[in-house]
Amino acid sequence: MNFVGYYRLPPVRGVYFSPAQEERLLLLGCEEVFSDRCLAGAVLRTGLERALAALVPGGVLAVPSLHALAGSMVDLLDVIQQLKARDLHLVVVQPAIDTRTDPGLFEAWQTLATFNGERAMVRSAEASMVARGLPTTAPEA
Repeated sequence: MNFVGYYRLPPVRGVYFSPAQEERLLLLGCEEVFSDRCLAGAVLRTGLERALAALVPGGVLAVPSLHALAGSMVDLLDVIQQLKARDLHLVVVQPAIDTRTDPGLFEAWQTLATFNGERAMVRSAEASMVARGLPTTAPEA
């Protein structure tokens, strides 16, 4: 099993890596640590791609926080699905999450992904109803 760390930091002038985050991941036992210097919503995260490529089935991706891993719920669920599809585990320092000890967490996140997709469809349908002037609530009895 291999243990790889990843973190993301904002593109602030003069800041190219985070010694604190890197040290935290190395102390956790990471063999390698990758990072991206980008905004939370960045589409291209080559550091994350390299971290995932360095992992073999059964391996562990460690991150200091969920914010360091993804900038939105959609991004987070996308990464979770990639990890699950490749039989990889996730360790998050804060809040303490370890899918090696609680494998049901992936299923919970899959449920959130489904809900998130359904929520978008419902929002779209409701917006369409409002735009057409249709009632969005049941008539009173």
